[in-house]
Amino acid sequence: MAEKVLTPAEAAGNVRQALERAATALSTARLDDLLAAGEALEMALAQIPRASATSVTDPDRLRAEIDAARGALLRCRRLGISLSDFVRATFDAHGGATGYEPSQQAAAALSGRGIDTSV
Repeated sequence: MAEKVLTPAEAAGNVRQALERAATALSTARLDDLLAAGEALEMALAQIPRASATSVTDPDRLRAEIDAARGALLRCRRLGISLSDFVRATFDAHGGATGYEPSQQAAAALSGRGIDTSV
């Protein structure tokens, strides 16, 4: 069965919807919903038709969907920054590590001991 080829406006609408799902998941701190939104975004991006394969029949709708998708992406960025700041502050308050240090982990794994970062 052949997969339906989406119009550019439909494809942009799917990307927008996936980004809106991601923003909602970020705002509610629901990891499962964020992962599902990531999968939906991946599928939506894969369904974007090639420019040479389609013609834009409704440019106003396409522009509106692209503008809305940009807005949703900006919301995701802002919410992601806020969530990262919250997590960092929470770790700091509990005396935990705030960053991922791959070089330190690799060195500890290779040498069998941790790196002393105290001064």
